[in-house]
Amino acid sequence: MKSIRMLSPVEAGFEAFNQIASSLNVVTISKIKGAMSQEALEQAIKIVEQRHPQLQCCISGVTGMFGFSKRAERHLPIQVIKTGDDDTWQQVALNELNQSLNSSQYLWRIALICHAEHDVCHLITTTHHAISDGISTISLHSEILNHCGKIQSGKIQSGSAVPSHTSALPFLPSPEAMFPRRYQGHRGKVLGLLWLARTALKQLYFRPKTLSFEQLVPVKERTCNVIYRHIEPVPSRALLERCRAEKTTVQGALCAAMLLAVANNLKKTGMKNLSLGCRSFVDLRRRLSPIVGNEQLGSLASGVATFHTITECTDFWQLARDVKQAIKQSLDRGEMFSIMTLFKALFNDLLIDPDNSPLTNKAPLAVEVSNVGEIDIPTEYGPLELEEIRFMPSQGIFGGEFFATVATFRRRMTFNFVFSEPSISRATVEGLIEDTFSYLEGSY
Repeated sequence: MKSIRMLSPVEAGFEAFNQIASSLNVVTISKIKGAMSQEALEQAIKIVEQRHPQLQCCISGVTGMFGFSKRAERHLPIQVIKTGDDDTWQQVALNELNQSLNSSQYLWRIALICHAEHDVCHLITTTHHAISDGISTISLHSEILNHCGKIQSGKIQSGSAVPSHTSALPFLPSPEAMFPRRYQGHRGKVLGLLWLARTALKQLYFRPKTLSFEQLVPVKERTCNVIYRHIEPVPSRALLERCRAEKTTVQGALCAAMLLAVANNLKKTGMKNLSLGCRSFVDLRRRLSPIVGNEQLGSLASGVATFHTITECTDFWQLARDVKQAIKQSLDRGEMFSIMTLFKALFNDLLIDPDNSPLTNKAPLAVEVSNVGEIDIPTEYGPLELEEIRFMPSQGIFGGEFFATVATFRRRMTFNFVFSEPSISRATVEGLIEDTFSYLEGSY
């Protein structure tokens, strides 16, 4: 099978994660008012696959020599479920978080859950992290809805062939090939090693604590679970305005609230004056050369780690400002590129022997937050209306982390707290969430 191009170390790492506890694939969920027909969805899928060549691909080869190839299977199977149970979508999403993609055949999967009694449906896609991130899958959902709306309103003839004007977007080169020059090649590796040394020194200086594993089981016995929460539009707006008044960001406030929640949990064990690590995920699209638009599928996100000391006197807003400042300093140093430069080396032991890797036996950081902010896509698509959209990566492999993905749509802020069981229990995560929201609600 001829490869379109070889996978980069980062992309190959995501394929390994896909095979280990079905981890890091991106599950995106749209709640839609109106009846989306299976016929319209199937036709819309053909159109978006024509536009996005990655969706027509599979992964071929062996570990160390993975490549993107055109898949043999032409028609992508779509799971359609008709139900009267309002919570069916949650069970389907949970199944998706715990089922790996058969990447030798396809790199995404689709489910449509129809609630005929309430004129509501849920569209759920699972995409391989090697070809997608939260921003691009949100844009992909908007595309699918756009085509479905046109088909169901008669603007595109139902059952017709893919429109001739549908032009394919380019198959992006590897993310590393689009990094600024100084982070490529030999110089990039040197900067990566300097970042690694700096991180090691921080670990020695801060000695950051993390949540303990409540149960340590082999990777194959771990599963991913998720708890959904939201903040309504009025308090969401109030939180944003308060962040501006306090000279910080929503990201800073979210990290601060979650860090304080973890600190409260650890203080129950007698720990005081805690140092905690926090990873904030960063959109690379406008930091690449050339700049990449939101509509382009790709794994174009990275993360920066910051370290913070929590004491009995820690002020919420000062901590939020500290997080904002620490993130800026990390971005200025280009740390989001450095971690990707060393991705293969950092996770090599995980790929060889996942059960004995330090990463699967102890959480590297206490808190991780992926916040895409305000989502700028339409709400109306002909007879269909997008009411809510959320995304999350499967976290089956990683225990001991308090992790959330956050998005704001129609001024409503949605949270997805994804965690690995039984490494951390649902009861513990619910307690952390309650504490987090007490800090956020007390801030506006």
